[in-house]
Amino acid sequence: MPAPHIDENLLDQYAMGQLRSGSVEAIEEHLLECRYCQERLMAADEFVGLFRAAAIQLDARPLPLWQRLHQVPALTWSAAVVMATVVTFVSLEFRKPPVVPETVLMQAFRGPEAATAVRASKPVRLVFDLRLPGDSRDYEFEIVNLLGTRVMGSQVEFTHGRLTVLVEKLEAGSYWARIYRKVGRELIAEYGLRSE
Repeated sequence: MPAPHIDENLLDQYAMGQLRSGSVEAIEEHLLECRYCQERLMAADEFVGLFRAAAIQLDARPLPLWQRLHQVPALTWSAAVVMATVVTFVSLEFRKPPVVPETVLMQAFRGPEAATAVRASKPVRLVFDLRLPGDSRDYEFEIVNLLGTRVMGSQVEFTHGRLTVLVEKLEAGSYWARIYRKVGRELIAEYGLRSE
C-alpha cells in the first residue's frame, strides 16, 4: 500500500527549510515516488519564493515601465531580439508562393537520346500522349533509372481524357517513365525522361 501523502504543514516547513533532519529523509524518500506531492512542493516553493521577495521589498508598489525595462538583463533582451529575428525569418519563409509545376507532354519516341527533358528538383506534371480506357485506379506509374531500379512512384490522374502524373522532385539523370495496368502489372508504355 503506498504511503499517505505528506501533511500540508510538514510540506510547508520542508519548503521553507525549517524541518528537523530526522523528518527530512522520510519526506525526500516519499517525494521521489509521489508525483502529487512533488507538484504540491513546487507550488509551495513558488509561494515561499514570492513571499520572500515581497518581504524584501520596502515599497510593494510596481515600478514605472521605464524602470522595469531597465532592470531586464541584457541576456533577456538578446534572446528577445534573436526570437524576433527567427519569427520574422520563418514567417517570410512560409510566405513564399508555391511553385507551380511545369507541364510537359510525354510523347513516345525510340531510345533514351529522344527523352523528354525536365528541370531537376522542380515539380513537373507529365501529360502522356495516350488515351486509356477506365479510370486512374486502373493504372500505376513509376520512374526507374537506366538500370531498372525504381526511383519513385506516383498516383495517376485523368485530365481531359489524358493520363497525367505529378512528379514533385526528380534528381538530375536519365530515367524511364513507365505506365502499368494494375491487373497483372502489365507494362503499357515506357517513355525516356531526362532531368537536367
